[in-house]
Parts: sequence; structure tokens; C-alpha cells
Amino acid sequence: MCHEHIIKKTRVSLIEYDDVKFDKIVDDLRYYGEGNSKNRILEFNFEYCLCCNLRLLNGKPALTTGILDDEFERLVTQAKKGSYRATAHLTIQHSEFEVIQRLIKAALEFGKLSRS
Repeated sequence: MCHEHIIKKTRVSLIEYDDVKFDKIVDDLRYYGEGNSKNRILEFNFEYCLCCNLRLLNGKPALTTGILDDEFERLVTQAKKGSYRATAHLTIQHSEFEVIQRLIKAALEFGKLSRS
């Protein structure tokens, strides 16, 4: 099935923040997290077609469906419903940041395979 792509582009920033232990909030109202964030930020130009599964991260094919639904695919869903966003800032706890890095790497590897 061939069609003309309807491409949208969103600048996505994934921002690391400190792990938060909610049981500590009860004991100390001044508690602001574990202080373990390394202040890392992952930034991507996420391009996607509204009519098919074409997904690009920084211009490279990526398979984000089922892998990065919360981080990327929700932007596609919002755009299809008329709520397109040119930029998105998402916060990720320190303990999940490296997992997200690995998932993005996997999404790019699967994207290479799906285009072969």
C-alpha cells in the first residue's frame, strides 16, 4: 500500500531526575529525592507519519510501537487526535533512565531490520 506520508516532527527531551521514595515524603516534608540524578538528558527529533508506522529518531528508522509507547507513541496518538506538539519534555527517574537508553537503542536496531 503506497501513500503520501503525512509527517509530523516533535523534539523530545527525556530528562533524568532523582529517584523518589514516597514513604520518605511522609516522614520529611522537605524530602526532594534521593539525590542520585546525574542530570542527563536524551534529546531526539522524532518524526512520524500519521497514516502508517514510519518512525524516525534523528532521521534513523525506529520501531517504537510496543517498545516506547509511553515515551513516543503517545505523541503520535495525540497528533492523530489533533493535539500535535512540536516539543515534549518527559521526566524519567534515575533508576529507569538507563533502561530507557537501552530500549531506544533496541528500537533503532529493530528499525534497521524492518527496513531491510
